[in-house]
Amino acid sequence: MTPDPRSQYRFSDYAKALRTHYRDFATDPESIRYIENVAASCEALQPRPDRFQQLHQRNFGSAMNAWHACRGTVPTGVASGYKGLLRIKTPFDLVLYQNLVWELRPQTILEFGSLQGGSGLWLSDLMDTYAIEGGEVHSFDLFSKCISPAATHPRLHFHSCNLYELETLDAALLSRLPHPWLVIDDAHVNVLDVTLNVDRHVEVGDYYVLEDIGLSPTIAFVEGLQKICAQGYAIDSDYADAFGYNVTSAPNGWLRKMHKA
Repeated sequence: MTPDPRSQYRFSDYAKALRTHYRDFATDPESIRYIENVAASCEALQPRPDRFQQLHQRNFGSAMNAWHACRGTVPTGVASGYKGLLRIKTPFDLVLYQNLVWELRPQTILEFGSLQGGSGLWLSDLMDTYAIEGGEVHSFDLFSKCISPAATHPRLHFHSCNLYELETLDAALLSRLPHPWLVIDDAHVNVLDVTLNVDRHVEVGDYYVLEDIGLSPTIAFVEGLQKICAQGYAIDSDYADAFGYNVTSAPNGWLRKMHKA
C-alpha cells in the first residue's frame, strides 16, 4: 500500500534531533520555546476530526482578502509570472497547491482557464518534482490560440472548449482519465453547470477547487455552491484556512469528494 503522503511530513524529527545531538543548545530557554513551537506546528499537520467541513458549518467571511494582501487586486510583474508566462495566483494559493499535489499525488489535473499556459506548465513541473509517475495536466480554454508556444511539457495538454457549450467539453476524454483528480476552475464561466457536468466523472477522494468566485459571494453563488456540495463534497479546512480563515483565492472552495450523491 502506498503510504499516506501526509505521513511523510517529518518536521518533528528536527526537534528530536536537536534535543539528541545538541543538548547544550537545546537547554537555552529561547531554544526550548523554539522547539515547542516546532512541535506545535507539527501537531497541527496531523489529521483533525473537523478537517472536512460542511458548507453550513462555515461562513463566507475571510480573515484577509488574499488578493488585496499581495499588492492590490492582482499581483504584478515578477509576482504573476512563471518562466516568463502569466500565472496569476496568490502566493498563498501557490503554497496550497504545491502541498495538495504532494498530498494527493493526482494522476490527472484538470484546469479550466489556461491563460498563457503558465499555470499548467508550473503544475506539470511540480509533478516532475514530486516524481508523480504517469500524471498529466489537461487545460481547457476558449482562447486556445493565446497559449504561448513556451508552455510546452510532455505532461501538459491543452484543449479548446466553450464552457457555455458543454458539448465542447470532451466527455470521452474525461471518462478515461485516471484518478485521483485535482480539478481547478480558474475560468469563472458557467461554474455551476460546468462543475455538475464534470462531477459525473469525479470519484471519491478527488479535489475540486473553485477559484475567485467566492471572494464577493452573491446569493446566486451561495445557492450554486450549496448545489455543488450536495453532490457529496466537503470543504477541506486544512487548505481553506491554512493561512487564516479563508485566506485564499478560493474561500470555501477547496472541495473534496467525500461520497457519491
